Amino acid sequence: MSRCCNGFVTDMTPARWEILKIKAQRAIEAMIAQFPPEIRDEAQKAPILFEEECKDDPEILGTYGHFMPGEVSPANGPIILYLATIEDYCAEEGDDFATEVRLTYLHELGHHFGWDEDDLEERGLG
Repeated sequence: MSRCCNGFVTDMTPARWEILKIKAQRAIEAMIAQFPPEIRDEAQKAPILFEEECKDDPEILGTYGHFMPGEVSPANGPIILYLATIEDYCAEEGDDFATEVRLTYLHELGHHFGWDEDDLEERGLG
């Protein structure tokens, strides 16, 4: 189930879910391909998982497991993106889904590099 921008709960069909996953995967892969080699190599260590929404907080767009302030995480994530929540957010804000997936991914990747919320905000990823 996902929340729609008007607050109603809608069913996530299997076809819709596959479309969201494909769009998200393509956006992330294209972005990673443009990273400098040392960043790309590190980014590829953190697995990317897709879920509809965070069960603990349905407003969260993404999470990173094993955050270690100030250092690259040896645990390598994972990075989880909540695609139905991102889609709903984009509908509410009039934003592009692929763009928001990239921004959310970069935010969570920043946690992999040890950046806290202040560090991310300074880099425009807050």
